[in-house]
Amino acid sequence: MPPPRPRTRRAILTCLVAAAMTACAADAPAQTPGVRATVPAAQTPTIPSASSRPPTWPTSAPENTDSNDADHDKPLDNHVLSSIRANPGAPLGPVRDLIASEVAKAVASGSGGGVVPAAYEAAVATGTSGEPEFKSLETALVVARVGPEVVLEADLLTPKAVEFLEKVTPGMPPEKVRELRLQICQQVLPQHVETLLVYVDACREIPADKLPEIRKNVDRAFDEQQLPRLMKDANAANSLDYEKSLRARGMSLDRMRKMFFERGLAQEWMRKNVKPDEEIAHAELIAWYQNHLSDYDYPAKARFEAITVKMGLKRSRREAWEMLAAMGNEVLAGRPLADVARERSEGPTAASGGAFDWTGKGSLAATRLDEAIFSLPVGQLSTIIEEGEQLHIVRVTERKEAGRTPFTEAQVGIRETLLADRRQQATDDYLSKLRQRTPVWTVFDERGSSPLDPQFTAGRPSSSTTR
Repeated sequence: MPPPRPRTRRAILTCLVAAAMTACAADAPAQTPGVRATVPAAQTPTIPSASSRPPTWPTSAPENTDSNDADHDKPLDNHVLSSIRANPGAPLGPVRDLIASEVAKAVASGSGGGVVPAAYEAAVATGTSGEPEFKSLETALVVARVGPEVVLEADLLTPKAVEFLEKVTPGMPPEKVRELRLQICQQVLPQHVETLLVYVDACREIPADKLPEIRKNVDRAFDEQQLPRLMKDANAANSLDYEKSLRARGMSLDRMRKMFFERGLAQEWMRKNVKPDEEIAHAELIAWYQNHLSDYDYPAKARFEAITVKMGLKRSRREAWEMLAAMGNEVLAGRPLADVARERSEGPTAASGGAFDWTGKGSLAATRLDEAIFSLPVGQLSTIIEEGEQLHIVRVTERKEAGRTPFTEAQVGIRETLLADRRQQATDDYLSKLRQRTPVWTVFDERGSSPLDPQFTAGRPSSSTTR
């Protein structure tokens, strides 16, 4: 047999990206199936100008805000980059009620004042080791624009992703490190774009004069409720130490506050605008059940216990047979099978008394053993069963025959499935509508596209049709 071929660089990088995604999110679920292995020359790191939008970008007048950049993120919950589709999975807690209240008051006070301009935050140097200026340029790379909002590379490389990169990249060529960083960005960018699409829509509708007050209140809640947990997670004595540790990795507390606010507002705005009909007719539940009957069929399954003796070079078949027969006689004489198994059995569950949990019919490779388990009367000790190089005695402790979950038991789950489908469809429809009115550009789009172009890729509106 020829030796296996070594893995390609692309395969290795893909594995590293997958590992990085696991490190970044507990549930996270993978987003984009493929990653580009080459880095176009157009992706050379650049620092955007003081205004976060080019003059042709279809938004209201620019507004400059002095705020330090660097990576966003919250390592405790990973709440910045987790998807807003899976409603507020972790981060917000009591803050959600605050945001909901603030949004309700702001919307009730008047009509929106257009899209609020994005604030460009200058990149923060990433520390004294290595090449801080080069790293600073990297983290300032613009990887996407969503309406007026700029997405920097620093916004996508969470603290856990940075920590992962520090572990796996020593000795790796600089161009491969760069490639890996961009692949991680490409993996997490789609869900970040969705968050910003909703955030921009909220800013389009909420009166502009109300947003600073909402931001102020949410920042205060962040400092009171989230920051102490984040500092504890980072083993920081106070906020200054925590800020220092963030800046050492190209991050900033101000950036974290901003990202927290964006996601919190986007979550609440999504909840406000995505309201599928939750009334499901009984006939619809029955129709679903009838169309998916096979999903509710289940095979026979059994719990059993076994004692096993192996044959082989050290023990003849006759010796193994006599040894197992003696063990079986002990059980017939009244000794607990579990005690015999722990003491003398050679089966995989001997240490736990030879017990096997629920086992489906046909799931065992040992066909004779499978047949015995599903034909023996419950509680009866079997005769010796020979299977390959092993001898077994089994006893079924519990068995359930094959059947089908009745509709009365399945209807609760069916309702939840249908509701989830409706919510998913409503979310997709809402985001599709937002994409029609909000231009989106990323460095991973087709070559030739640019954040400065007034006309975007297929299906996206021109600047003249975007509010």
